[in-house]
Amino acid sequence: MTTENPIPPKLVRTVSFLAHSVFVLGLVFVATIEARAQEGGSGNDTHVLYVETNDHNPGQNAILAYNIDPNDGSLSLLGTFPTRGTGAVNFDSRLGPSDHAQEVILSGDKRFLFAINGGSNTVAVFRVHGNGSLSHVLGSPFPSGGMTPLSLGQAGDKLYVVNGNNNTQANVAPNNTPANYTGFEIKEDGRLEPISGSTVEIASNSNPTQAHISPDKKFLFGIDFFALPYQPQIVPFIPARGSLLESFQIQEDGTLREAPGSPYLPPPSSRLDPSVSESGYLLGLIAHPAERILYAGEVATERLAVYTYDESGRLSLLTDVPLPGAAICWFSFDKDVKHLFSSEAGSNSIGVFDIANPFAPVHIQELPLRLLGHPTASLPGNEFPTLSFQQALDPSGKFLFVVNHAETPNNDYPEGNAIHIMQVQPGGTLVEAAFSPLILPVPSNVKPTGNAILVRPGLPH
Repeated sequence: MTTENPIPPKLVRTVSFLAHSVFVLGLVFVATIEARAQEGGSGNDTHVLYVETNDHNPGQNAILAYNIDPNDGSLSLLGTFPTRGTGAVNFDSRLGPSDHAQEVILSGDKRFLFAINGGSNTVAVFRVHGNGSLSHVLGSPFPSGGMTPLSLGQAGDKLYVVNGNNNTQANVAPNNTPANYTGFEIKEDGRLEPISGSTVEIASNSNPTQAHISPDKKFLFGIDFFALPYQPQIVPFIPARGSLLESFQIQEDGTLREAPGSPYLPPPSSRLDPSVSESGYLLGLIAHPAERILYAGEVATERLAVYTYDESGRLSLLTDVPLPGAAICWFSFDKDVKHLFSSEAGSNSIGVFDIANPFAPVHIQELPLRLLGHPTASLPGNEFPTLSFQQALDPSGKFLFVVNHAETPNNDYPEGNAIHIMQVQPGGTLVEAAFSPLILPVPSNVKPTGNAILVRPGLPH
């Protein structure tokens, strides 16, 4: 039997001190990451832009991830991440099936990315890794609770999905399955579980467009684009079905309840015919982060509507403002919420509103987006071969990214599937970068959609 040499007390104290120091330094390191993430990070942060290909070829839908250069906003491909699903197709480019927003969103804590599979009726859920790469959570993708998911909104640990039932896959007209708004609980590991009783059904041909959550997470605002039939048809290419504006209260159990007065007819100024109350059209919603204000696009009459809402979610029209662009659709704010940017799909341009007084927007710029190449088939003089759609502002406030998709009869304009990179000027106006747009690596017959931006602190992950 041998006797081991005892460890000197001084050495024990030294090892204990070093272990404690390493533990404390680790806590400081983690706290620094969290603090910088909450503060918006530093100039060394990694910013990643996500765009959905919306590829309607079976099983080929994917998320494209791009690193954003902090100096000029240029993009470099980080990776392509399949959604394990199928995108939606609008085979004859009709109004409605392609008109939606918030197809790709990041969770509030930036741990997860949610994306629709419009052609396979599912929602993909990805875990977001330190460098911005993605991997599916267990069980992803999840059933969307209806047909043709097209918009997502998060309120705390709840995810809300708009199912449009308007996918015209393979020339098959929509069936009679209702469109709906429906809710899911987001579990700690990212899995989605349906919330019992949360589904609100609407007519199958209503073409709902958006699940916009108020900043206080108390309300869900939506637009049923083609909800109200009327006769006769006023404009040949616009269906004779006007819009309804929805306001839902989000209950503690995650169910949805119509707010007082909801749904609402659009403003009289949004009507194609002032004498036909059902002929008003809205598209695009965004709520002011500090005031109870909801902005909406009067898409057929080229105006921006300004609503206020009270503690019950009741909406009241305050005013509306004309603009020179055509087919106002989607919105974003600048970093200081002093300007509002709008996508005008019909004129392929971006509008800028001064909202220093958020109750009285003033239009200050209409910037046409740059076109690359040209379609081989000629188009009528009033049609663009590509349409400006969803927007995302980089959290630095320096860059606005706009997703375009090509819109030609023969799908002969691949240059139209692109991301436009706009540089935000000190006064809030925009300039398109000299190297913009970036053509997306997608088939010419798909319509890419949706975007979201991730910020990761510039520390090792």
